[in-house]
Amino acid sequence: MSEPTPITKDPKEVVKLFREMGLVGAGGAGFPTYFKYIKPTPILIVNCEEGEPGYEADKLLLRKYADEFKLIFDALYEIFGFERIVIGAKEKDKELLDPLKESHGFEIVYTPSKYGFGEERWLTKAVTGREVQGRALPATVGVTVNNVETVFNMYRALFLGEPVLDKYVNVYGEVAEPRVYLTPVGAFSVDMLGATGIDTGRGHHLMVIDGGPMMGDLVDLRTHAILKKTNGLLVTDKARYVADQAPFRPLPGQPAPTWDDTLPEIMTKLGLRRYLDWHPEDFLDVRGQIRRVRIYLTHTLTPIVKASVPCVRVGDKVKRGQVVAKPLEGPLEDIKTLSVAQHASIDGTVKEITDEYILIEQD
Repeated sequence: MSEPTPITKDPKEVVKLFREMGLVGAGGAGFPTYFKYIKPTPILIVNCEEGEPGYEADKLLLRKYADEFKLIFDALYEIFGFERIVIGAKEKDKELLDPLKESHGFEIVYTPSKYGFGEERWLTKAVTGREVQGRALPATVGVTVNNVETVFNMYRALFLGEPVLDKYVNVYGEVAEPRVYLTPVGAFSVDMLGATGIDTGRGHHLMVIDGGPMMGDLVDLRTHAILKKTNGLLVTDKARYVADQAPFRPLPGQPAPTWDDTLPEIMTKLGLRRYLDWHPEDFLDVRGQIRRVRIYLTHTLTPIVKASVPCVRVGDKVKRGQVVAKPLEGPLEDIKTLSVAQHASIDGTVKEITDEYILIEQD
């Protein structure tokens, strides 16, 4: 069987492809991927830090699909002229990831196993020794940073012609077994959790954090849907923990976690230590059990990123992978039209269209 080849090796066509395939930062930011590649930098850092306590999906992706990552790395070297492609990870994961150095020739730089606020900045310094000043971006010092799952989506777009339809989501906490779910983009969290036996009928007793305990957001389980940038759901019991709008409060008598704490120290201070140590061997695919999705027209609150424009109507039948919203018209380089296409992640019928999302349900 012949080795897969990229659909195109023309840099501008690749940038356009990333836009049409709906790629955004899967690591929590949701920034359109294509825009970072309009002006390539000498160095690409693949962020596998997974700084929020309890995250495992990126490491699992790297290990399970190492061959695919080798293909996309080689393609990016050739197409965009990168001088270095470096994986950034935490020292605690050295044993898991070091075999990839020998088997696939990956360059991996390890950083201290602490929660890293502003990870892109100190990861850039760890790899290059260069400081990112003020509110500047890593590109100002010759660095592009992409999350592991984002790069995997780049592989799927460039080698398979597939848009972003699915999401890998860490689900841990008060669950029967912590797992990394493979679910359609836009799946309602209550449906996704219910697909594997979590008692969502008592959802009013559950507290769900979209993200980790340090920077995640408290969500309404009845309405919350998975975004392209959703990394994890931390499920706890309201009766056991008290949450702010974002991070957990420390336990009584415990000092608050700080950015200088190790991940175990953070979890201990929050009373969540038992949620930290898990290393899944595979993904839990619940895509076949999801019957409705809410496809958001933008996957970030960053104001410069614009909402996509719906191109379907209520009542339309759509197929998985079909474009349901297009990016704004305009040159790729125009920041005023910064947006990507959105796609149906299940077969179904368009039930609702608002300024924020498109609701699709299976018949």
